[in-house]
Amino acid sequence: MHNHNLPNLLERMDPGIVLFDNDFRVSYVNQALMHIFAETSREEIFDQSLLQMHSGPSRAKFEEIFSLMKDSSRQVSFSIKRMSGSQRDLFLLLKLMPLLDTSLTNSLHCCLVYDITGLIANPQRRFIKVPVTAGSEIHLIDPEEIVFIKAENVYSQVATTDGEFFCDLSLGVLEAGLNQERFFRIHRSYLVNLDRVQKVIREGNAVTLLMADSDNRLPVSRNRAKDFLVRVGLK
Repeated sequence: MHNHNLPNLLERMDPGIVLFDNDFRVSYVNQALMHIFAETSREEIFDQSLLQMHSGPSRAKFEEIFSLMKDSSRQVSFSIKRMSGSQRDLFLLLKLMPLLDTSLTNSLHCCLVYDITGLIANPQRRFIKVPVTAGSEIHLIDPEEIVFIKAENVYSQVATTDGEFFCDLSLGVLEAGLNQERFFRIHRSYLVNLDRVQKVIREGNAVTLLMADSDNRLPVSRNRAKDFLVRVGLK
């Protein structure tokens, strides 16, 4: 797999720092964080809890990671988050860690925030790298190495030529950011790399795909079958 070990790249970046308590109330932010959130005032950050800066699945995910950190009393793995602003999408990498004994009511926690937008997306909001988890590390893989992507709730499972990896980004986010000339949504749960389709199998009205470097047969949903067959020149 041609990739970059993300933690090594992060060593050359200045992270945004947020300190907060058990009620998610912010007590400190550094200047690097304010630079990342240029559209948000310092007053807005201090007037709301960290949870209010998240919505829907993102909030639940942050709470889940926070609980894991508190239960284990250690720093937790990196997590990728997308935030949409008026001018551009931000792709942020978050890392949570306890600063004091978490049994204390006034204990503080730290969130390191890295803006990795420039590492994985170009100005046209297309992915030039896709972040995936390999063990305790996050790697950046080239889109052409992807065979297919499967939705896993609000996350994704990315199948590559070297195996399958977890991705913090949803299938919808990945679909929007990948080259639509190469990638096609065949099903609500699957996005495939057309260059990696090895065989198209038609059985009555059903269409399935045999993918290269994989034993998986992926279903093409009925409402997408016609567009897919036209796309690959079979209709």
